[in-house]
Amino acid sequence: MEIGVDILNPIQATANNLVEVRKRTAGKMTLEGGISSKIISEGTPDQIRSEVKRVIRILGADGGYFCSPDGGSWPKENYEAFCEAVEEFGKYPFIF
Repeated sequence: MEIGVDILNPIQATANNLVEVRKRTAGKMTLEGGISSKIISEGTPDQIRSEVKRVIRILGADGGYFCSPDGGSWPKENYEAFCEAVEEFGKYPFIF
């Protein structure tokens, strides 16, 4: 942040404490990522949906967040489940 970076991408879901990352960057930096590629690759649509909802609550509550996977490629049906969950939970104001 001190060197002028405006966005941190990717936020790796399994390598970071997402709560701490948001706490340190709130109002100072946009975040992108945070959704585990493993969840999208191997999870069920319900697991993907739950993870998207959880991460949006953590990283997106005050804005400045692009919900996306932290990397990888995925089965089409799992990526569609991810996109549907972002559409459902990624609109302000958040209603959970």
